[in-house]
Amino acid sequence: MISRGSAIFVGLALITGVMLTAWGLAHLPWPRALPWQDISGLARYVIFLTACTVLVFIVSAGSKKKPLFAGFAIAIGLALLSGTLWPLLVTLWFAVASALLGKSALARIRTKVEHDNWPISILIGAGIYGTAIGLLAHFSVNYPGVYGIALALPIVLNRRLVAEKTKNLWVWMVQKSPAELGVNMIDVAIVVVALVYFIVALMPEVGHDALAMHLFVPAHLAQRHQWSFDASTYVWAVMPMLGDWIFSIGYLLAGETAARLINAGFIFILGWLVRELVWWASGSVIGARWAVLVFLSTPLTFMEGSSLFIESVWASFVVAGTLTVLRTSSTLDNPGFDLPVAGLLLGFAAAAKAVTLTILPVLLLVLVWRYRSWYKTASLTLLALGLGLFLAIGSIPYITAWQLTGNPVFPFFNALFQSPYYPFINFDSASIFGKGLTWDILYRATFESGKYLEAKSGASGFQWLLLFLPSLVMLIATKQRKGGALVLIGVLMIALIFQSVSYFRYAFPAWAILAAAMGVALSAAFSDRKLIKYCWYGVSAATIALNLLFLNAGAQYRDFALGSIVSESSREHYLQGRLPIRNVVGSVNRLNIGRAPVAVFSQPLTAGLAANALYPNWYNHVFQGEIASMRTEQDAADVLLKRHVDFVILDSNWSGIGGKRVPETLALIEKATEKLVDYGSISVRRIRDDYRYKTELLSNPDFMSIQGWTLAPGATYDAEMRIILASVVSPATQVVAVSPGQRYLNVVVARCAKEAALGRVQVNWLDAGGRSVGADIKTFECSSTWAEHSMEAIAPLNAANAKVYVNGNSSVLLEFKGNSLRQ
Repeated sequence: MISRGSAIFVGLALITGVMLTAWGLAHLPWPRALPWQDISGLARYVIFLTACTVLVFIVSAGSKKKPLFAGFAIAIGLALLSGTLWPLLVTLWFAVASALLGKSALARIRTKVEHDNWPISILIGAGIYGTAIGLLAHFSVNYPGVYGIALALPIVLNRRLVAEKTKNLWVWMVQKSPAELGVNMIDVAIVVVALVYFIVALMPEVGHDALAMHLFVPAHLAQRHQWSFDASTYVWAVMPMLGDWIFSIGYLLAGETAARLINAGFIFILGWLVRELVWWASGSVIGARWAVLVFLSTPLTFMEGSSLFIESVWASFVVAGTLTVLRTSSTLDNPGFDLPVAGLLLGFAAAAKAVTLTILPVLLLVLVWRYRSWYKTASLTLLALGLGLFLAIGSIPYITAWQLTGNPVFPFFNALFQSPYYPFINFDSASIFGKGLTWDILYRATFESGKYLEAKSGASGFQWLLLFLPSLVMLIATKQRKGGALVLIGVLMIALIFQSVSYFRYAFPAWAILAAAMGVALSAAFSDRKLIKYCWYGVSAATIALNLLFLNAGAQYRDFALGSIVSESSREHYLQGRLPIRNVVGSVNRLNIGRAPVAVFSQPLTAGLAANALYPNWYNHVFQGEIASMRTEQDAADVLLKRHVDFVILDSNWSGIGGKRVPETLALIEKATEKLVDYGSISVRRIRDDYRYKTELLSNPDFMSIQGWTLAPGATYDAEMRIILASVVSPATQVVAVSPGQRYLNVVVARCAKEAALGRVQVNWLDAGGRSVGADIKTFECSSTWAEHSMEAIAPLNAANAKVYVNGNSSVLLEFKGNSLRQ
């Protein structure tokens, strides 16, 4: 119990936080400040929260089981109703396989395992899987069967352990809960908030970063079975992508929903780690649960968990590594055994996001500061093993980037490394969000979140004024050194990151660490004087209520469209009204059977596209420059044809290149293409035939000479008439080089020789080794007069050459006076 004087300071801090929050709320532009599309979206959200709360209470109270059991049962019911049971099972399968793989890895890098820590094992296993996929992505081996075998092996090899742990987990879930009412109430709240994450994960992806990159990469692996690492097409192609490789597991086995559920799963692991941090700092059970609830209810957390950002994966590795370092630095019970684990976890973090390198000095400082706790018991072997694991895992994406582009952190710091794939300038995101900390950061973070994030007010959460300020005073008053250490680590992480750019997503691990620090303070507060305790309860409840009201402040689900999960048709209908480009991608895939590159004059939200996307933005600065230089419709056609583009996605609301010459550029593209289908403001277009097929590939297509052509026995050439007499058994052929995925026009001019018969327009496709990889054939009826017959054909993706035929469809001879293959 704190002294009376300390209680006064704590009370003043609580009052100050409440007054500042009230002031900020009063100055928000109501009702526009609410992050909901309309009253119906908010109503659906409130009804869902209420229904889940009632159901969890009924199931939990009726069965006298833990609220977690009720929440799991509700989740299964929702999966069954929405037809997403398989993605849920794949997510659980991935978690179990990762846990077993991680446990095996831990047994090999530690000589002593103190206790089962399944979340850490899951992270280690997931990191190993992600690293393996990142290496396999260089090769065309990424198939569902391969991934399925990889996930099945740990389970098969540890089937007895799986059976034992499954039984123990079931017993734990279904046993009667002896916990106090207060704890159960918090558990119910945690489960209800978790169900919000779950139901949103079943909805279609509509996030910008996800559709531009983090879902695009898994979909590309599924469509093409490897990743190109082509920095000239995608500037982010060689960035650290451990999170995307992990999402790819779910995507290849069960589609988009599984990838989104895995993402939400990492948020839940972060919640578990918040609880572990509170317990490490000697906090109470109830304080840990409140910390978890604060963290999960934070709009920034929901933003990360509702869309395929990779901060959920990255932050999990960072926070787990931080927890391991703290345990290493605070115990005399063989702490050195955790050093290799910390190195491995932080290596995974570095392989997921380069910002890891910015916050590592904070953890190094902790190790140096507390070196007396570990250096005597940690052998140089363990220290070297930890460092080696960090470098071996964490360096992979940077070595890859260096080899492919000449810049290990491409495209950043390119003024120094001067990679030819990006202008020789330093990419500066601080120009958007600024950099540095200000004295009023807590107020501005709460009510001016849009300055630090693509979000509305409240996105960072309302705990910073209501809970964080009083928690600082409480931690000082109760001399909670470990809680203070959590505050110091979290604040230093934010300070270091904000020196480069003041962007909340990059500091996301600090949100979890500081939530744990608040949990430590709440642990002390809830055991104090009744008046203080009830004040803390009231402020904590108000924080959760405000966080939940503003839960969508940073997320993209402000309509809370529950109907979008009912069926595939309802999903497509929802996307047609909300984000039609997602349906456009499917249409392009059906048309673009040759998988030629697609030019995208729209937002770069083309996840699922079966071909390469050409974006006229900073993702592809060369293509951007080519589009910016267009002055005529012939220029537009030439740029697209040079890039082997066949289809174009054009949004009439496209903002152009830097907002310049937008109407003019749109008009040029429209004139050079023809519309095939439209989805509101977005249309799928094809380059007009007027601009196509200008380049002849064949030698002597008009038979002025026989040079270049090979005549089979029975085929003849009349030099005077300049015609070839040929049949299916006696053809004339010519082999020319082609580009995979490119569209070609084959035209023959023929007539009957002596009798009516069928003729052929035929191209056989060959790979680089001369092996047949396909053929395109179109038959025609000959006549007594010369007639032209044409066929459009697309070279297969593995084609290197085309063998063009002059022949009939039978043994009857036909006369030909031309055969052309143009691109």
